[in-house]
Amino acid sequence: MLVETIVAALVIGCLSGRKITNLRGIALKGVPLLLIAVGSQLGIYSLFRSGVALSFSPVIHSVSYFLLLLFVLFNIRLPGMPFLAAGVFLNGLVISLNHGVMPVDPAFLSPTARDALLATNGTHGLLTATTRLSFLADRFFVAIPLTGKQLFSFGDVLIDLGVFILVLTGMGHASGKIGQKWWRRKLLS
Repeated sequence: MLVETIVAALVIGCLSGRKITNLRGIALKGVPLLLIAVGSQLGIYSLFRSGVALSFSPVIHSVSYFLLLLFVLFNIRLPGMPFLAAGVFLNGLVISLNHGVMPVDPAFLSPTARDALLATNGTHGLLTATTRLSFLADRFFVAIPLTGKQLFSFGDVLIDLGVFILVLTGMGHASGKIGQKWWRRKLLS
């Protein structure tokens, strides 16, 4: 749902007179951490989709969430980042405690998808009676027009909220400068 959240923030921002070009002013720190984490997750997912299962994928997946959390903590003073930090932490916690995979509620999956997750070395696995912190798993479902079914966790909701706030706030700042000093002024005013 992250892509849909970004699109919604951009559309709402444009409709309210904010400018996409202002997003250039968001001063992000530690971008290589973000790129490595996202690249790792995309790599694991792509290999899994092409039929290649790596035995060390769960370790890489868990470490990628640690890198994401570091990136978010480097930028914690930016608008929306506290929500992002909480979401990344919760998702990383449930993934780490469940052998490197995000548990998914099988009630919303087709039999083919269930079978694939049973034999996974990808990023997701089936929610079972032995799942740790099952309330943090991908347990919620929504059907989004044009994009299809979406399963998501409470951590995903917090991540989406944080990204929405960051994008919308970033679009609205006239000088295009959003950083620690800007955020501090907003909190104190």
